[in-house]
Amino acid sequence: MRIVLALLCIFCTVYSTHQLSSPENDHYWAGVVEFSSKDKWTTTDSPATYVARTLAKYKEIINSPDADPLDILVFPESTANAIETASFVPDPAEKVAPCNNLRYEPIVRDLSCLAGTKQLYLVVNVVEKASCPENGDERPCASDGLNHFNTNVVFDHRGIVIARYRKFNLFGEAGINTTVSAEHVTFKTDFGVTFGTFICFDLMFDEPALKLVRSGVTDIIFPTMWFSELPFLTGVQIQQAWAYKNNVNLLAAGASYPEVGSTGTGVYAGKRGRIVSVMNHLAETKLYVASVPKIDRPQAEIKKQPTIKYTAAQMDTLKLKRDQIDGYRTMDLPLQKTDTYAASLCHNRLCCNFTIDYDLAGPVTTQPFYRYKMAILDGKRTFDGFADGFITACAIFACTGTTLETCATRFEHGANTVPMFVFNSIELTGTFPGGEEVFLLPNSVDTSILPLEVDEIEYSEENITKDGKPFVEITHKLVKPRSDLYSFAIWGRKFVQDQDPNAAVPVSIGSTLLVLVAAVCSIMFK
Repeated sequence: MRIVLALLCIFCTVYSTHQLSSPENDHYWAGVVEFSSKDKWTTTDSPATYVARTLAKYKEIINSPDADPLDILVFPESTANAIETASFVPDPAEKVAPCNNLRYEPIVRDLSCLAGTKQLYLVVNVVEKASCPENGDERPCASDGLNHFNTNVVFDHRGIVIARYRKFNLFGEAGINTTVSAEHVTFKTDFGVTFGTFICFDLMFDEPALKLVRSGVTDIIFPTMWFSELPFLTGVQIQQAWAYKNNVNLLAAGASYPEVGSTGTGVYAGKRGRIVSVMNHLAETKLYVASVPKIDRPQAEIKKQPTIKYTAAQMDTLKLKRDQIDGYRTMDLPLQKTDTYAASLCHNRLCCNFTIDYDLAGPVTTQPFYRYKMAILDGKRTFDGFADGFITACAIFACTGTTLETCATRFEHGANTVPMFVFNSIELTGTFPGGEEVFLLPNSVDTSILPLEVDEIEYSEENITKDGKPFVEITHKLVKPRSDLYSFAIWGRKFVQDQDPNAAVPVSIGSTLLVLVAAVCSIMFK
């Protein structure tokens, strides 16, 4: 009897280590993986060999001690497989666990088995194949009778596929199909949290991302292979800003290939800021774990981890695209000390006010230093030719010289720069169009390619009505001194004008990475 009781105790102890958090808990445990994708683009191995090697790495992470406490684990976009190794994915309505079912490729069936064994919610991004046509889709099919999708697959702790989201806003991605309309995919968990999910470039649009938030979803799963861009759209920068504005928990897992601009992983607790995040200068595969406070438990303690912060010289190896800021209206920040500098700028129907208190660290030197321009835009841009978007923004951004062409660029190869401008405080204010078709957020990034911490800023919005139309008055403040800013902005999107033929895309010197990014995107899912 003693032996039986001892065995039962051992069983209970082991089983308890795999218990999910409960609905009563104030927190849940999440893991996000920054996964090196360099091998995918440089390997000479067959697609099947690559997938087998990647699957082994996925399994190693899932089976690692660091993953033991997790309730949910998220892998990034575009690291698992490719079109040649695409897999069928069960319809979640069928409540199928594809474990050991040979209809599905190993990347799907093996991870289903492992999710069940580890009693873990698991989110994996795969290239999915599906029979064509599907119900409600009257578009012509490919000659092989298959569609291919960039798909998030969600396994529950039994290995059952409980959610499947197909990316709607593609960033190139030759050979990949979209659904007829954007899917709004959510799934419930046993620990009392309902998640929504979308992928990478979806973040830039109203559908499906913001529609999920407006429906009441408070926790978002976000696999991505982001191509970072100065001065407003580097990976962690936009992840934190999006989570802050929507006050949602965001679990972002990023593919890691800094040589083409891809990195950016983190867990964000809405307006409480990032719990853990990383912007890498070298390709990395690593699991990041966080205790996530539930949004409806404001009293829950938040346990932020020390920021992983690299120097500007180290981050020089991270390639960064450049926004089309040549279309912005700008004004130089004077290279002379004043008590408080104030200025106003207008572009089209948008006007913004700038109030800046800054010191100069010393006299002008022959050593390189960043100058700054105040800037405003109410106009359209292209996202590397894959889509157009209407931008509305007021900003201060750094320049390596005196001309606009030198802005949103960096001094290269670890130049020994002097921090000439010390910003004691910045206040940006403006009256922007309101309503659901406009999305605005606080935006900032420093020389380590990380956003400012939430306690370094103050951001407020007040909805007003003018002539029967909605507007929003926004104030964004820097409240702690900084001498390492690349940008500080109110930045946003006007979705209703994305397709406006009268809103011209500005001519730009473009990005030095445009050709490389286009090439990567064209082979991403082959």
